[in-house]
Amino acid sequence: MRALLLFCLTFLPFALPSGPAHAGSCEDLWYSRNWIMDRAGYCFGTPLGQTYFDNSDCTGKNVSLTSWDAERVAELREIEQYQGCTLNTQSTYLALDDIQFRRLLVEQPTLFPEGEGFLCMGYTGYGVSLLAGPESNSGVISALEPGDWYRTRHDDIGAWTYIIVTAPHSERVKAAGWAMFAPDSYMQCLAAAG
Repeated sequence: MRALLLFCLTFLPFALPSGPAHAGSCEDLWYSRNWIMDRAGYCFGTPLGQTYFDNSDCTGKNVSLTSWDAERVAELREIEQYQGCTLNTQSTYLALDDIQFRRLLVEQPTLFPEGEGFLCMGYTGYGVSLLAGPESNSGVISALEPGDWYRTRHDDIGAWTYIIVTAPHSERVKAAGWAMFAPDSYMQCLAAAG
């Protein structure tokens, strides 16, 4: 059964990325890293940076990061280097299917280094509020509903997981955000892979 699910997963239009330099992975990593820099007041000089981040409140190119943010930026750069990421920062477009929700987050997720993930095809649990950050008071930005499909491909922060939600058999993202899931959440899926 698991082999059949994995075989089907390879033909889904939004299959999880793999390979050393998958463009979507690199764009995801770039966005998360630069979101941290933007929060610290970094002034972006490239078209890509200026498209996705607001320079109106920037303070310069040399910004101070908290120890948590400095560790995350270093980790993201290491993953980008490992994957051989090189983005065209003269472009003004990132192919992130969840960008409308990523812009609402108060804490960005960090992509798994190897691109592995989990896919739930047919969520059978109750509705779950998806939050802007890995804290219960961070604000609801969307929801996971029974019957939805969802995927994870980012590191958890504590007991919190960043999930991306689509309608069944669809690649269009309809919701995303942070949720607190039990380790056996895969049991609340009609089918699962990953």
